[in-house]
Amino acid sequence: MEWLLKIDYWIFEKINRAGAFSLGDMFFPWVTDLHKLAYFKWIAIPLILFIFYWKFRKWSALVFFNLLIALSCSDFFGNIVKNHYLRPRPFENSEIVVLQKSPAGSKSFYSNHSSNMFTFATYTAQIIPGAAIPVYALATVVAYSRIYNGVHYPSDVLAGSLAGTLWGFLFSLLTKTLLRKFKSKKENPV
Repeated sequence: MEWLLKIDYWIFEKINRAGAFSLGDMFFPWVTDLHKLAYFKWIAIPLILFIFYWKFRKWSALVFFNLLIALSCSDFFGNIVKNHYLRPRPFENSEIVVLQKSPAGSKSFYSNHSSNMFTFATYTAQIIPGAAIPVYALATVVAYSRIYNGVHYPSDVLAGSLAGTLWGFLFSLLTKTLLRKFKSKKENPV
């Protein structure tokens, strides 16, 4: 187990310190909390709603609602895991030197940012396959930013990404099942 921790620290150092560059020091703190910016909310949420409406018409509310439930589950269970493991953030670890570039609260394991973004990416890619590349690219950049910014270890990000992928996949299956059921009822009314 000790060697896994050393690998985790080594990768963290390569991304956080050795991989730091001036443009990254501006970009990654911005992208890590993109969801908190007002203009992002005013652009992203209507855009997602529009895309879901364009693709699913009257079922778009169901698709969007299930995405919100998936994200809520991802975030809720991520907090449960954090409160169970209580892993300190990298900048709280005296064994490593960290360049902290963005604020962070709570504990480190696992990354809710990564989990939530991969929930969003997986759900959206399963529901609208043509969106896979941009949504997974965005999720990957946000996940990477958590290490670059010095607020998560690579293992935190990996675990969060895997958890988010699971949440997104489960809720996309639920959504697809519900869509098939509702559409078949419409075509074959009793």
